Amino acid sequence: MTPRRLLAFLLFGLAALAAALAPAAWHRRAALESQIRARILSEATRRGLVAQVGGVHVGLRPPLLLTGVRVARPGKWTVAVDTAALTLRPRGQGLLSGARLELGRVKVSGPGGVTVDAVPTVWDVATGDSGAQMLELREPATGLSLTRRSESAAFEAQATGAPLGSLITLRRDGVPLLDAGVVDGWLRLGSAPGSTTLDVDLQARGMRMATLDGASGENEAPLAPPADLRLRLEGSWRGEEGRLDLPRWRLATEGLSLSGSLALTDVPRDPRLVLAFEADRVDLARLLSLSASEAPSAVAASLGGGNADESLGSASLSARVTGTLSDAASFTVEQRLDFSPPKRIPPSIERLRRDFVHEVMLPDGERRAIDVSPASPDFVPLREVPPLLVRTLLLGEDAGFFGHHGIDLAEVPSAILTDWSRGTAVRGASTITQQLAKNLFLSREKRLGRKVQEVALALLLESALGKERILEIYLNVIEWGPGIYGLRPAAQRYFGKGPAELTPGQMALLVALIPGPVRYQRSLATGTPSPGFRPLVDHLLAKLRSVDAISEDEYETALADELRVAVPGGAGE
Repeated sequence: MTPRRLLAFLLFGLAALAAALAPAAWHRRAALESQIRARILSEATRRGLVAQVGGVHVGLRPPLLLTGVRVARPGKWTVAVDTAALTLRPRGQGLLSGARLELGRVKVSGPGGVTVDAVPTVWDVATGDSGAQMLELREPATGLSLTRRSESAAFEAQATGAPLGSLITLRRDGVPLLDAGVVDGWLRLGSAPGSTTLDVDLQARGMRMATLDGASGENEAPLAPPADLRLRLEGSWRGEEGRLDLPRWRLATEGLSLSGSLALTDVPRDPRLVLAFEADRVDLARLLSLSASEAPSAVAASLGGGNADESLGSASLSARVTGTLSDAASFTVEQRLDFSPPKRIPPSIERLRRDFVHEVMLPDGERRAIDVSPASPDFVPLREVPPLLVRTLLLGEDAGFFGHHGIDLAEVPSAILTDWSRGTAVRGASTITQQLAKNLFLSREKRLGRKVQEVALALLLESALGKERILEIYLNVIEWGPGIYGLRPAAQRYFGKGPAELTPGQMALLVALIPGPVRYQRSLATGTPSPGFRPLVDHLLAKLRSVDAISEDEYETALADELRVAVPGGAGE
């Protein structure tokens, strides 16, 4: 239900009920209660809705109480209200010129398992001089008002320091998606011939969103840490055509500003998306500083203590995304990245061109030094990595690796739709360069700011290192299990052999582990891939066969291989 229709329905009910509460009618209370129920149900039917009312009570305190109210548009959405109590406070023009509405818990259920839950609230109801009907929040907080102007059928929600994050919760299949934080601004809906116009200008402080990172750990918070966001958009909705047009929108958060347009057609049958956006040119040093309380330490140390003359370069990005939401494979992404590298590569990245030592923090708080140099017995030069393993890695993690400059949006729509369809974050869309940036410089904290840092550092890595060096470092530092870092230790740990001796199936298993090296340990606890994990391996093998990287005989042999792995202690984590 749109906010305008919901408010109109509430106000209609209040107006109808106010007439029934005239003093002369008190002796007919039972009949009045029946009439009120019948009127609500009939008005809902007239609007194409289905309504249910569990109970109607007319009395002294409160004068009117509804329980178990449920309004639905079948197949689309449902609004359920535990209780709705109306107290009339006549003043000025008519009975509803002043009233108080107390709502119990409200739950709105939409398609795809999306729900909005609202805590119990108390609202002042008023009618303005121009006939505008207004609801103003009084408890448990203030700062939110809803207005409907009958002469123009316009609706406006106005927020002034409204703590929406504590008032409403947005979930999907029970998993939190958004905590809106404290909100200022407005949302306006207006009527035009054949369409509803939309005007939004909102600023949220302390907003928390579901992370877009894949493969999150079980004990991690479902929402990212707080961030500030500003949203501005204008557009229209044409219900008969099923078309949403947002010709102008702008989103700004954590040093990053995006603007563009969006169109959705054939809603809700088979929505098709056309999204265009552009990220304003931004200095990477500023982006890093604004996206966290402090820049990643290794990079911050290279900035000369904040010397204004130091630069990390600047970048801008534009893209156009088209596709049908029901078919992830239908999406096409056209992107243009313009990156101006710094005149001097930061020392923290410059050192990656040579032998170096990378430190990782283990879960127990200890530090592990990884020597990325031929002097280490665990190091594997890229020239000694089987080409088939590299091919498997690229097919599994970053098919466009050799064609992009650190950022590749081609897989983002598919990743988002896959996660949405499964109801969890299981697939990411980071390039290998972004993953390397995360491993070398960033914490495991899943937050929007960290993703911004990841992108900025990926651009720097691409400008300073060749593709081969990026791959070589990546294969020698990424995690393949608890305390297992690098390809050679992983091959030895799971299969008791060196990388050059791995079979196609074993290569596919190692690559399938990369998104969740610790989380997937339970999938190997019996010594062979579990029924839930084995399809990930077989999917990679099918990709290798589809590009003729392996023969049909090799493919069939790999599918038949049990892929036995060593299991320390006889159980995984």
